[in-house]
Amino acid sequence: MTPQQRATDGQGTGLDWPALIRAGLVGLRLTPDQFWRLTPAELRLMLGQDTGAVPLGRAGLDQLMQAFPDPAAPTPKETGAVSDD
Repeated sequence: MTPQQRATDGQGTGLDWPALIRAGLVGLRLTPDQFWRLTPAELRLMLGQDTGAVPLGRAGLDQLMQAFPDPAAPTPKETGAVSDD
């Protein structure tokens, strides 16, 4: 079966397995066991391939904190804690 047939027979994954195996075993020097335990996403990360996701920056964190603020901490009276005073 050719790669083209695999891609069109409904069972193809769209992954170039020979190249991925070569990159993992030769390029990254993984053992076969280590290679097969990885997810494709983990292998892509190890190979330095960009997933297209942009890391969250400070501005994005500030927006999330504003949109989803933490609730106020309960006071000792509300929790039933005894004060040392």
